Formats: sequence, C-alpha cells, structure tokens
Amino acid sequence: MNLVSNNVHLHISHPSEISDPGLLQKYESLLTDKELEKMSRFLFPRHRLQYLVTRALVRITLSHYCQLDPGELRFLSNRFGKPDLISQKRDFPIQFNLSHTNDLVVCGVVLGQDIGVDVEDLNRSTISAYKSLSRYFSAQEIKALNRLPEAAQKQRFFDYWTLKESYIKARGLGLSIPLDKFAFEFQNNSLKGIAIDPDLGDDAAAWQFWRIPIADRYLVAVAIKGGEREFRISAVKTVPLQSIDPISLDFL
Repeated sequence: MNLVSNNVHLHISHPSEISDPGLLQKYESLLTDKELEKMSRFLFPRHRLQYLVTRALVRITLSHYCQLDPGELRFLSNRFGKPDLISQKRDFPIQFNLSHTNDLVVCGVVLGQDIGVDVEDLNRSTISAYKSLSRYFSAQEIKALNRLPEAAQKQRFFDYWTLKESYIKARGLGLSIPLDKFAFEFQNNSLKGIAIDPDLGDDAAAWQFWRIPIADRYLVAVAIKGGEREFRISAVKTVPLQSIDPISLDFL
C-alpha cells in the first residue's frame, strides 16, 4: 500500500486466526528483550498471542513504509503512553496509532498528521455497566444518551466511547484530558462534530472523525487532526509476513 498525504491506512489482524508455530516464532524473533519479557508476564495464552501479534503487526506494517527491517524499528512513548516511531526517515513522517480488543488488532497509519484509533467489541459483557461509565461523558452527551430509546443506547454508548478514546489518543495526552471537557454531537445517527471546552486549547474545526463497523462485531473510531483536507481511508486484513487482503469499509 502506497501512502500519500491524504491517505489513512488501517491494518487489521485477528490473532486467533494465526496459529502456525513457525510464523509465531518469526514474530518473536522481531521483538526486543523488553517486549519478550512483557509478553511473558501475561497469564493467559490468548493474551500472550494478542500481544505478540500486535507487536508483529506494528513492526512489519511500519517497516513496509519506512523500508527498514522490522526488527530494527525503535519506539519511544511520551509520559502519557503514546508511542512514536523514532527510527524513520525525516522526509517521510509516519504517524501511527494502535488499538486492540477481543481478537482484533488495528494499526492506523497516516503521514504527518496526529492520529488516534480505538476499537471496541460490541459484544463486551461490560456493556451492562454502561450507565455507570457514563459519568465519564459530558453532561450534554449523557443527556443525549438518555433521550434515546433503550434499544439504541448501547450503540450510542460505543459511538461516544470509541470517539472519545480516539480523540485523546490522537492528542497524545491520555486521560489527562478530562473526558467531560469535550462532547460529540449527533443528529439522528450522523456525527455532526465535536465541541471542545476552551480550557483544552484546541480547535474543534481541525478534527475529522470516522466510525467504522468491522465484522458485525466491532466498532472502530479514527480521529485525524487534518483541517479541511479530504482523507481517503482504506483497510487490509493481514496475517503479518503471510498475507494482505483488501477489505471494503462501511462508514456510519
């Protein structure tokens, strides 16, 4: 996939579909000692597998754009945990963001723009607690959520949650940004935009957001700080080092 200035590429993997021992061994060979040590601390095999596939996906994906060996890539996280690629060409400023949930990993890549990606499993059992989690929304969002029929509240909860996560991840400040200081506005099921409290020192007009359902089970939100530029989002389903298959996307 060739990356130009108005492209956003989503690379998607399902860890449970990757079981070849030889392939998994190749993934392990790409990881640093620190990454291998972190992987070993996961108690359950499925969590170790997801971590391994996530690290392999980001290394192999970014190595394609950087034209560097995936094992040579080095990353640096800011104090809020946002990772940045430090081993890349200065004239090809790749920005990326990762997200994962039950059996899905998404890596979003763009050139020279702040990007945030969040994915959630719509089947999560914790959805029964969404009303208590709503304290993290703005008063405007809570009011709008409660006005909806009960059957529609689950979907809107995930709309808000993924969009808010994508925004704070794109800004690279994590939960140091109060979640009630910005609000997403909907008209029926269409996203109208974002309202940002002046205290956050940000321009709402600079941001673009997308909601993308995946495999009838997941919701992906993408945030890009790109002004009025028109972006084109495309996606591939990939088994790192084995296959890359384009997938069609629907947008909410």
